[in-house]
Amino acid sequence: METYVCDVDVLKEQGKMRVHVEGIAILLAYVNDQVYAIHDLCPHMKASLYKGTLDEAGIVTCKAHQARIDIKDGSVKEKARLLFLKMPTKRSTTYPTAVYGEKVYVKTS
Repeated sequence: METYVCDVDVLKEQGKMRVHVEGIAILLAYVNDQVYAIHDLCPHMKASLYKGTLDEAGIVTCKAHQARIDIKDGSVKEKARLLFLKMPTKRSTTYPTAVYGEKVYVKTS
């Protein structure tokens, strides 16, 4: 089931936003004219990815331990680190998105 989360113009303007769908915190992002949705909690220690930075390539960097995750497929581009140690970091969950007219939808199940 797809759930309406926002208008595409609002997301375009903000670049990213945190939404909740069926009790799941999701980072919604607008990158290169595409809409992406990824679980908002970093797979390393559950910090909010929304609070991190998002670059133009669609890589979100977690503010807590600098894990770098691709919002397009959830793959880890750089593991979390603590001082000089790289920490285990799992792939993040992504969710399908759709834009109908000016409305953005996310499918979680």
